[in-house]
Amino acid sequence: MKTRNRRRTATNAVAVAVALLLVMPALLAIAGCGGNTPQGAAQNFFSAWQANNWEAYKKAVNPNQKLTKNQEALAKLKFQQIKVKFQDLKMQSKADAKDPNKAAVTLVGGKITYTADILGKQQTDTQDISKQKDRPVFDAVKINGVWYVDYPLG
Repeated sequence: MKTRNRRRTATNAVAVAVALLLVMPALLAIAGCGGNTPQGAAQNFFSAWQANNWEAYKKAVNPNQKLTKNQEALAKLKFQQIKVKFQDLKMQSKADAKDPNKAAVTLVGGKITYTADILGKQQTDTQDISKQKDRPVFDAVKINGVWYVDYPLG
C-alpha cells in the first residue's frame, strides 16, 4: 500500500514538473519583453497599457531608451493618469522595405476608451478605430531577435 502511494506521489510530481516545463515558456513570453512579430509586440504593449502595468509596459517598448530617474518618474505618472480599454483591436503590419528590423503596425479596427481625471471629474472618450480617417500607427523595431514597439516613454 505504501509503495502504491509513493508511486502515485512520484507520478504526480513528474506530471506537475512536465506541466511547468510546458507552461513556463508561454508565461514568460506573455510577461516578458517584446514579441516574436511586430503585431505581437503591439499586443504586449496594449495589454500592459490596459492593465496599467508600468513594468510590463516598459518591457514592451524599445529598450534602447535612456531616461533619468526624474524622466522615468514623470513618464510613469503620465502613464498612470490615463486609463485605457481596448476592445476587439484589429491590426495590420507592414515591414519596412529598406530595413527588415523595422515595421509599422496600424490599428484598423476595434475601439479604444480613454478615461482620465480632468479638473476633478472623470472624463471618458471612446474612439471607434474603423471610423477614423487617420488610423493609429505604431512603429515596431526588432532588437536582438525580439520585436518592440518603438514608442517614447517620456
